Amino acid sequence: MAHYSGRKRNKHGKVGIAGILIPAVFGLFVGFAAAFTIYLSVVAKIEGSVYREINIEYGHPIKLEDFFDHVPEDAKLLSDISVIDTGKIGTYRVALEVAGRKVHSNINIIDRTAPVAKAVPQEMYLKDQLPQASDIVQDLFDLSPVIVEYADKNPDFKFGGMYDIPVKLTDRYGNCSQVLVPFTVKDDQEGPVILGAEDLTVLIGDSISYRDGVTVKDNYDPNPTLTVDKSQVDLKHAGVYPVTYTATDECGNETKVTIQVEVVTRRTAGITGEDDAETVAKAYKLAEEIVNQITDKDDTDVEKAMAIFYWSYHRLGFARGTSDYTSWAHAAVRALTRRVASCYGHWAVCKAMLDVCGIKNICVTRANSSQVHYWCLVYLNGGWYHCDSQAWAPIDGFFAFMMTDDELKTRARGNHDFNGKLYPARATESVQRYVSSSRKWVSKDFPYKDATD
Repeated sequence: MAHYSGRKRNKHGKVGIAGILIPAVFGLFVGFAAAFTIYLSVVAKIEGSVYREINIEYGHPIKLEDFFDHVPEDAKLLSDISVIDTGKIGTYRVALEVAGRKVHSNINIIDRTAPVAKAVPQEMYLKDQLPQASDIVQDLFDLSPVIVEYADKNPDFKFGGMYDIPVKLTDRYGNCSQVLVPFTVKDDQEGPVILGAEDLTVLIGDSISYRDGVTVKDNYDPNPTLTVDKSQVDLKHAGVYPVTYTATDECGNETKVTIQVEVVTRRTAGITGEDDAETVAKAYKLAEEIVNQITDKDDTDVEKAMAIFYWSYHRLGFARGTSDYTSWAHAAVRALTRRVASCYGHWAVCKAMLDVCGIKNICVTRANSSQVHYWCLVYLNGGWYHCDSQAWAPIDGFFAFMMTDDELKTRARGNHDFNGKLYPARATESVQRYVSSSRKWVSKDFPYKDATD
């Protein structure tokens, strides 16, 4: 018998086709899948290297580098970015090419810059209302609307002083900044000071400039207001009338000063000597009593006159509206009795005592002014000299004594303008070096003239 050896055949005597194709197909599929996976991975890596959305600060340029961490060599922009206005907030879609593939990205033009502004320094009073926050900054800049508000909502000043107040600026995108605004807060509780408001004497029918010589000062307000209430003054009738000055500063502080305006007739201004005998006698009697106390019988006229005006200056108080303008004699009696007088009373007292001493004298009245003033021309040492005992400067004890016209104008206190044509010629030789009203002094070297001169 023969023996065979070899492959075992199937029942049909052949090897199966499926056993060959299936493994081959499976292998191809696996290879394709692997290749496709690799391809997708590469594509994903390429496309993933591009930012699909980027943020650009407004006003800044757009660059290719903005879309990548690392820019591939073959990457390029397909869209024309020159048409994009980076000065406007918005979103723009652009195309790029990477490794031959077209991809898209969104560009967001955003605002990440806080608003800017400059402070406007403020001055205010403690009692003033706080200004609006928007009114205390200037040159505000931002690309979107800005809310301007106090950082502390409602600053409350309790004391005067210097403060730096923060003002908060917030734009539509939530960007914030602060500006420190300097505040000078003034605590003004003092009213203005009224200077130069003094009692006035005026002749019937004349006019008054109530503001002449009156000034107002305030510790804060450079221009306080001044009002004058003269409604009660009647310049057509003799009498004493109140005038009220009111000064107000910008903080509302107020100061009032009331003066007296004395309206007198021309006759009582010393122009005439119409007096009743009884009052004249009383005036001379009172004057003689004082003359006997303040002079010696051996005194010269100059020394007697010095004593008279010195006494009037130091022993009679000064106050407007206190004299009796009925006549000089009535004024002298009242002044010598009450020891207070206006310039009219001072003149009347000096006249009475000079008359008692036999020294010639004349009343002089101020001219070219609504405010009347009276003083004496006294005949001493052979000439007419000006003498005025009114207390223009009570501190240093100075009063006008034996002054020439020029000296009265340049050295005497107060307004002594007068009409020289109404009075006798005045002396022109100065004797001021030989007299001192503040010391009641007449020099032993006084240049006396002989009685025959």
